[in-house]
Amino acid sequence: MSKPLVVCGIDLGTYATGFAWAVIDEENDDAERRRIHFFTQWPGQPVAAVKNLSALLLGEEGKVLAWGYEARRQALSLLHGDQGLQYRASFKMDLMKSSRPASRNGRAAYHSGVACAGKPEVEEAESAGPSGPKDHGSPDAGPDEDDEDEDDESEDDAVQLFPRLAEPPSEAERLTIELLSRVREAALAQITSSGYLEEDVRWGITVPAIFNDALRQSVRRCAAAAGFSTEDGRLILALEPEAAVHHARVRGARTPDEEDLLSTDLAAPGRRILVADNGGGTVDLAAYVNDEAGRMVEVGLVNGGRYGSNELNRRFEDQLLVDRFGKPELVAQLREEVPEAMLDLVEAWERQKVSFGPDTTAPIPLPIPSVIDRKLGAAVRKRLARKQRGTTHAILITPEEMQDIFDTVVPDVLDLIDEQLAEMASADSAPDAPKPVVLMVGGFSNSPYLQHAFKEHLKGRAHVLVPPDPSSAVLYGAVHFAYSPQTRARRARFTYGVNCVSRFEPGIDPENLRKVSSEGVAYCRNRFSKLVTVGDTVDTDREISDLFWPIEGHHTSLTFDLYTTTHKESRYVTDPGCEQIGRVVVNLKGVMRHDLDQRGVRVHLRFGETEIKVRAVVEKTGEEVATTVHFATDY
Repeated sequence: MSKPLVVCGIDLGTYATGFAWAVIDEENDDAERRRIHFFTQWPGQPVAAVKNLSALLLGEEGKVLAWGYEARRQALSLLHGDQGLQYRASFKMDLMKSSRPASRNGRAAYHSGVACAGKPEVEEAESAGPSGPKDHGSPDAGPDEDDEDEDDESEDDAVQLFPRLAEPPSEAERLTIELLSRVREAALAQITSSGYLEEDVRWGITVPAIFNDALRQSVRRCAAAAGFSTEDGRLILALEPEAAVHHARVRGARTPDEEDLLSTDLAAPGRRILVADNGGGTVDLAAYVNDEAGRMVEVGLVNGGRYGSNELNRRFEDQLLVDRFGKPELVAQLREEVPEAMLDLVEAWERQKVSFGPDTTAPIPLPIPSVIDRKLGAAVRKRLARKQRGTTHAILITPEEMQDIFDTVVPDVLDLIDEQLAEMASADSAPDAPKPVVLMVGGFSNSPYLQHAFKEHLKGRAHVLVPPDPSSAVLYGAVHFAYSPQTRARRARFTYGVNCVSRFEPGIDPENLRKVSSEGVAYCRNRFSKLVTVGDTVDTDREISDLFWPIEGHHTSLTFDLYTTTHKESRYVTDPGCEQIGRVVVNLKGVMRHDLDQRGVRVHLRFGETEIKVRAVVEKTGEEVATTVHFATDY
């Protein structure tokens, strides 16, 4: 792989998406002096912005006719009466609904005298673990399967339990592919016009912190289908809050309602930072403490929820407008018949929403477009006059109503903050540590009301800070992260392990899990072999490994299943809370020339990066073998 000359960060947002890039050179190695290029001239945009709408206009057979602001402009002028067109927006979070069922009958891995599992012709194996015996074991056929039936299956069958995008993608995946494809084209047009080639670029794409391993893998597969490089190291994923804190560490931050930047060094050793990424679709939280070198170590378990500012928009349309106009059917009719005018009304709401604060005392007027006014009728005008003290030319929103709309989500956001602060406190060993910093980023963080709510709720417990441009913090941070990732360690969300067969312990293991090998050795099926414990701090560069052998000489691959649980200890993968999340397939065809006892494969799993990564090495020869991991999408 050639050395990249350019890094390009893409903030894949629910409401809007943008890109920014920087050249890799000696001057830009200093993050504070780094020059970041961005794009602000999107077709159809109402005002210059660094991000375009995450929107697509689809024609017949799903063909993309336009994207971003231009898609919305064309949709408003063409959509009415044309049933062949579809306007799709804010679909990123629908990836969370794109779950496919996972198999719960996978085979296991052999650990400490345990036989590695797997499907068929292939995957029966054993592992001694770090110090266990090297006895041959037999495969675990799963709770309800027998060896004869399973031996008829192929390696491809095992892989298909966890579909790739080569199969028909979900609607959300398809739309994400189309959006990413167009963002990539726009970014490359600017980068290549500066004299660089596509192969010179390292890409960084942001993902919500609440996305699990399967969803992150789905984003990577969407990116590959959209034309991004699949070469190792050319595409990295960055958690949105993590990218934002990179930006704030470079640009500084201020206390809400105060212009001066806080003198606190966000890169100082020991500094604890809770990042609240308040976006359009979600609120994501992640917490870090700086180590002695100033690098970030994740100290809180990431959490979040769908409490973004889009929820306020839904409440405005579905509750407040219905209250003023009298019937939801009328609001739906206006969306259908005069979409441009409804968009004008909603955009007026957007402008007022971001300026509303705790000191607002006067009613907030939203002028009613004339084409909407003509469709309201006398009865609706009377209703408006009765509810708004005679005003019928505008929607008047009282401060109390505005606060009620905001309080649809704000208390939930504050509850998430409290949970994360408690997690940070439990992980902090220094009782005299300074108060943590709560860093507000994302477009919703521009809201004076939300900033005030944070300050009041956290008074005396944490410093509340806002970077100069919170809505762009994730985008710019994605560039910094792609240029030089600085996270040193993460907290494990779950206890991770593999499905195993281990030596049977009479009186402890149930008889229905007993399995006797061809050599007469009794094993216990469905054992959970732990690799990482929930809450563990896992260094980014650390690899957890185990050693596996094929049991039969004709087996050409090994397969074992990954499991998670929220419990710190589980004996069996069938215990409550255990969920199968994926499958690792190790190809042995390239090492079949070696004797059986020389085909031991050490499988290395790296949990500390944004994504779980897997590699496998033949122990005796040092040869690296092909390895894939397939995540189920329902955990």
